[in-house]
Amino acid sequence: MLFRPYAFLETGDEVVDHDGRAWRFDGPWDWHPFDGRQPTIPTWPLALLSRNGDPTHEDTTTVARQTATGSHEEEWQRWTRLALSGPSSDRP
Repeated sequence: MLFRPYAFLETGDEVVDHDGRAWRFDGPWDWHPFDGRQPTIPTWPLALLSRNGDPTHEDTTTVARQTATGSHEEEWQRWTRLALSGPSSDRP
């Protein structure tokens, strides 16, 4: 079991969000929108576009299922609770 936020994504994955914006995932709190605009976090649900080329059906299904509900903010809050850490002013 991976104990990290966004365990269902891999570094370098490319996704499209609910608003139709394309993103590159470079780490749990390191998102890069292809259009360079704000905001700098995607709107769930996410659809996997690329994972080292064409993603497998299983990978695509996993990302869709894991982001069918919730949000980036909820993932941050979940991780904070699981890591037993307190609030931080450095929050993404």
